[in-house]
Amino acid sequence: MYEDATPTSRTSRPVNENRLIATAFDGLEPLAERLAEVDATLARHAKSPDRAILAEARRLRRMIREFEPSVTMIGQVKAGKTTLINAMCGWPDLLPADVNPWTSVVTSLHLVPRHGRGAGRASFQFFSEDGWNHLLKRGGRVGELASRAGADEEVAKVRRQLEEMREKSRARLGRRFEMLLGQSHDYDSFDEELIERYVCLGDDFWDDGDGPQNQGRFADITKSADLWVARPELPVGLCIRDTPGVNDTFMVREQITIRALRGSRICVLVLSAQQALTSVDLALIRLISNVKSRDVIIFVNRIDELADPGREVPEIHASIVETLKKHDGPADAEILFGSGLWAGSALAGSFETLAPDSAQALLNWAEACMEDDTPRESTEEMIWHLSGVPALGQAIAERVTKEEGAVLEARLERGARNLQQSQTVARAVRDLPQGAAALASAETILSQYDAIATEALHAFDARFAALQQNFQERVESARQRFLSRATTALIKHLDIYGENEVWTYDPTGLRLLLRSSYAVFVKSAHKIGDEALTTSAARISDLYRMGFEVQDQDFALQPPPLPEAAPPVVLGQTIALDMSGGWWSRFWRRYRGYDAYVDSFSKLIFEETKPIADALKADNADALEQAMRETLCGFLEGQRAIIAEMVQTPHAPQPGDEAAQDQEPKTDRPRRARRLRFARS
Repeated sequence: MYEDATPTSRTSRPVNENRLIATAFDGLEPLAERLAEVDATLARHAKSPDRAILAEARRLRRMIREFEPSVTMIGQVKAGKTTLINAMCGWPDLLPADVNPWTSVVTSLHLVPRHGRGAGRASFQFFSEDGWNHLLKRGGRVGELASRAGADEEVAKVRRQLEEMREKSRARLGRRFEMLLGQSHDYDSFDEELIERYVCLGDDFWDDGDGPQNQGRFADITKSADLWVARPELPVGLCIRDTPGVNDTFMVREQITIRALRGSRICVLVLSAQQALTSVDLALIRLISNVKSRDVIIFVNRIDELADPGREVPEIHASIVETLKKHDGPADAEILFGSGLWAGSALAGSFETLAPDSAQALLNWAEACMEDDTPRESTEEMIWHLSGVPALGQAIAERVTKEEGAVLEARLERGARNLQQSQTVARAVRDLPQGAAALASAETILSQYDAIATEALHAFDARFAALQQNFQERVESARQRFLSRATTALIKHLDIYGENEVWTYDPTGLRLLLRSSYAVFVKSAHKIGDEALTTSAARISDLYRMGFEVQDQDFALQPPPLPEAAPPVVLGQTIALDMSGGWWSRFWRRYRGYDAYVDSFSKLIFEETKPIADALKADNADALEQAMRETLCGFLEGQRAIIAEMVQTPHAPQPGDEAAQDQEPKTDRPRRARRLRFARS
């Protein structure tokens, strides 16, 4: 607990259990009910006298308790994203929305559901010293890019801004500045004023402010904020992640947003109705174009500022669809319209405070949306419905249920079925006159099992090594092909226009080539993972039949489902060819002669695309391989623990065992030791 920043006693608190919030996320109820049924089944297995079965049942139950699908919110500056997020959380004033935030901070709002624990906590993580030094010395992405391009004036400008930023940070924090880097501040409670100390400066980053003394005290070194908010209306947990924009001077926000998108399955793009998606928002389009269309929701906010939303909304919708099509965005993304301001007003019951123009827009939108047979609701319910937040909540619930929820259900159902079959076999072994001694020796069964596991892992590793090599070659080939095409286009431009007209080239082709290479990798990776798990499950099932004399021919273990591949959002990262402005013109005009242009351009683009290729391998390809290997190892280790206990003297229940049901089983220690047995060779 950090002692120097006790939360204040501001009166604004989250709205108590609220039927409006319940209606927004009631689409999660069927999933929660099914998970509860599986949990009840696992609870019975958790009372097994077989410690390995008990441990596996508890592990599966923890997966239910820890299930927290995440939604990453990205959007335009001044699109009202924060106001919308506050409404979704049922706390209208939670995050500061009426000031200019220093939005390099990713704020994760953990909505703690009914029966959940830990609500009310807060944690703020600061940038590490290495990350801060990288920003200062290299100027972020813009500094790196400008330096490669030889844009000396841009580099100097970035360095001046960074020096000013550092001096302001030192003035605000004094000698504690360096000491805080890499640390975190944790609290058992929080309020709005405490949050503002970490995520908001209250004025433009470079300007002097006149806000409260503590406002933004730690904002310029805060990397992430985690807030746990009680929402008993929710049947399952949900994390809503508020990300920075993509338009800061150093492109730090873009990098942070890319990391946040990589960690979520669902992306909500928030736009302003006053300036819906246009070619100006190419950076946002690049990011969402690398997320599956079904996982993207576009929410057009601030329709309360439209003079005639009933007429204008269809026009805005058509414009967005056209822009996405033109720039290779997600064609099937769901597009919703609403107002976070109206939602906050409905939650607070303060609709009479709406400005006249906003109230008029609300009536206009009601006439356009409400049918004659629409059930009569209270004023709050009607405004809540018109705000679009319930529709957004239902869209999120639908995707959670079909994606992460479905994967969890499959994993739990297969795990529970395997436990049932293993428990049946274990019971039969205990009932034998001589117990396990009547069967083959423990050493024989375990050695056979270890041979199965070792062969499975060796085959998995060998096939993935070849796949990774092939992927690397594909990526390098894509880079070389793009560079060849771009160089040919550059020479053609020079032949036609000479050296005086600035040349540009669209890098979309490179992104398509890399995306295609990654898609091929993912398809092959799933084939390898599926065959490894399916074959292992079949061979272990055969071992059960032979080693434990299982007579049931329908006995068959089910392999766990494979993890999903993360979207290649790094492909949306801004590179030199995406940039415009004076520094690119200066880069162009500083060279003379065809050879100089071609050599300098080739070097720039090759160096610019290398970090993307490296990130695609490390953060996507390598991460998927690791996740699949962990899934395979977890399955093999769990089954080995169960079989090992079957061939040994069974544990007889002792008095007091019931009281120890919530304690971790002693088998955790040998299971951790066995993990070394399956380590990568």
